[in-house]
Amino acid sequence: MILGVHAWVARGLDRVLGEAREHETSALQTLPYRRHHVPGADELSSFRAERAALGLRILLVHSRYAPALASSHEALRARSVRHLTEELRLAAGLGGDAYVVHAGPYSPGSDAEAGIRLFAESVARAVGESGFRGPVLVENVPGGGRRIGGSLEDLARILDALSARVAAAACLDTAHAWAAGYELSTAEGALRFVARAHRLLGDRVRAFHLNDSRALFHSHRESHWHLGRGRLGLEGLKVLLEREEYADVPAILETPKEPGADAENLKVARALSRLAR
Repeated sequence: MILGVHAWVARGLDRVLGEAREHETSALQTLPYRRHHVPGADELSSFRAERAALGLRILLVHSRYAPALASSHEALRARSVRHLTEELRLAAGLGGDAYVVHAGPYSPGSDAEAGIRLFAESVARAVGESGFRGPVLVENVPGGGRRIGGSLEDLARILDALSARVAAAACLDTAHAWAAGYELSTAEGALRFVARAHRLLGDRVRAFHLNDSRALFHSHRESHWHLGRGRLGLEGLKVLLEREEYADVPAILETPKEPGADAENLKVARALSRLAR
């Protein structure tokens, strides 16, 4: 996998690419804007120029908020579509190679099938209005309740609905998969997960979020943690990192941004496999 980190946009776009330079990574993920400051055309142009000079291979842009794109509430969904459209425009302005989003929950009284249909319609509309040309990567979530996208089966149905309208693929988060009930703490469990992903998603896995977790197995709770220090451990992550078919897929660390933590987590990931770079 091509390792990268999630960069803090809160410190400004001019600092984002410095994280890739500091850690010598070829992949990076960031948010489309920092709170209360939306970048203008000059700022976006400068960012693209700096990225080109740096030679950063892969840039993922992650949605700042979880929009209600699967909601049956028309006004709420319309606001979410407007928000997504603006974020996709910014992703395009940053030169993002892909945009990562969660499908979100369906409405009370509705069901997953209706939620998936509405999500696909919402994303297609936003992509069409934004001019964003990269794929939309739907990320798996911890599941539970009305949240769609917790299972690989959900992701397959979402991508089937989306792909008829826009370029779409999957981003698999290891901590979310663990919380959703996929046993990734052992080599055997990770191999079963990979086999199921192949069967349901094929070659549509285009990114990973590589995280350990403090959450209990199948708890539907999100609690990202440092590699090898949580409940997942390293055995299952090693299996994922050593898969040849994922050698050119970005794997972004979303572990806590504590002093020195990114460097240490990258060191752990690189030590697990010769394919992690």
